[in-house]
Amino acid sequence: MSRRIFWAASCAAAALSATQAFAAPVQPGNYKFTVSGAQTISFVLPVSPTPSDVEAGDYFRINGVSGTVDSLPAVFDLGFGSSTYFFNFGFLNSTVGTDLLTTGSSLYTGTEAAPTFLTGTFALTPGYSVTITSGVPEPACWAMLLTGFGLMGAFVRRRKTTVRVSYSR
Repeated sequence: MSRRIFWAASCAAAALSATQAFAAPVQPGNYKFTVSGAQTISFVLPVSPTPSDVEAGDYFRINGVSGTVDSLPAVFDLGFGSSTYFFNFGFLNSTVGTDLLTTGSSLYTGTEAAPTFLTGTFALTPGYSVTITSGVPEPACWAMLLTGFGLMGAFVRRRKTTVRVSYSR
């Protein structure tokens, strides 16, 4: 009976570890943006954000986005332009100043009123690039999950089996 209780508790702990492993800072449904160049700028946006300002066919704007500049907290107003607009990505009225960068292509699909971001690394004008990635668990969460499974495997393997030997007379 005590082995069954221990086994059930181990399975429950593993299930709890698995659910926590997927609770990373970048949740599913969010994308992490990392702009590399003279500064490293990071922020997280929903896959399909609700723009603050839309100019149909040209660009949309998202105001008040929290992020970091070289690991220091910052707030941005971001602009995303269509592939035919004069800029494709920009920081507007932010702590990093106003920078309009171009990729030559749009960073989103859909309309400006209902955009969905693309993933990948995009080269931006002189010396910058932006990498857009989807939410993934932190390495520490994966380590905790794998350790839990390893301990469960060790427990199952270590189970003692008793062998009864009887000699006939």
